[in-house]
Amino acid sequence: MKHCANCWATLSLISLTLAGCAGPGLTTGRDAYLKSIKPYIAYWQKEGMTEEGRRRDSLECGGLNDSIQFMGTRVLKAVQRPGETDGETENRLRQDWVACMRGKGYQWVK
Repeated sequence: MKHCANCWATLSLISLTLAGCAGPGLTTGRDAYLKSIKPYIAYWQKEGMTEEGRRRDSLECGGLNDSIQFMGTRVLKAVQRPGETDGETENRLRQDWVACMRGKGYQWVK
């Protein structure tokens, strides 16, 4: 029984120590970092293009919303070629999207 009490005391001490690490010091800059994360489509740039225009071009190229997403069984099955896996379909659609965006004058800028 004494052994069990020692284990609980040790675990409690470790928990309190770790809980202290999650204070403000650890999260400093977190909000700024999260705001700095851009959606995938934002890395595709074209001289003089607005955000709305880029979204419109992405949709015309087969993208969904403000990103390049082809998930969704119905979407995949509707355009899937015979013998093609879901992953192969998604890769083909992504390559088509990239080619379309490049054809519209966009460049990937990191």
